[in-house]
Amino acid sequence: MQRGGERPRRSLASLDSLGSDAQLRAQAEYALRESDDRRQLSVNSGQDPSGCIAVFVDEDGQVEEVTVGPAWRDQVGVSGFADALFEAYHAALRAVVEASALRQLRQGSRTAPGPTPDPVDTSADALDEQLWLGRTWQTLQEIDADLRQLARQPACPAERDLTSPSGCLTLRLRGGSVVAITGDIRLIAQLDAGRLRSEAQALFRAHALARSQSRS
Repeated sequence: MQRGGERPRRSLASLDSLGSDAQLRAQAEYALRESDDRRQLSVNSGQDPSGCIAVFVDEDGQVEEVTVGPAWRDQVGVSGFADALFEAYHAALRAVVEASALRQLRQGSRTAPGPTPDPVDTSADALDEQLWLGRTWQTLQEIDADLRQLARQPACPAERDLTSPSGCLTLRLRGGSVVAITGDIRLIAQLDAGRLRSEAQALFRAHALARSQSRS
């Protein structure tokens, strides 16, 4: 049951942005072109479509930092803040997967025995690009399928909520995964960018603690 002023949670609307097979392939190709120019910090980050909210995660997908732009009210609005935060978090997780696939490819190319030269294409870089692109595209498809399957599952006892200190933000968890972020519009409207950043970071810290406890 929703609290007064709370925006209905959006668990799967943002997942539609993953797109079709052709779109996933295009995204993988874009990631390949951009990979060498990315700094480590930006590889492990994601933003909402407006670019106002950014989430930074480590290699395990744990949130290290959240930033909120000073113009967030104009860019995402009070009612859209929770959804934008979820989109930024989801984008950061996808960036980690892409970076991990690239590292695995590079490690494999260093340890694997040298292939027999191909009379058609002897470029090692071309082979690396083809392998990495294929793996990244496959990984994105698997993420897409897993998230859609998760969304089709009915609510179950495994679902639970974590709430930020002021109660303005709530993580909806299914198992150990974040499937939605909801917000109390009335409370969000009372906070500035700095307070919202602190609320979001505290919320993700609580999630990290809950995950570590469930593994122990």
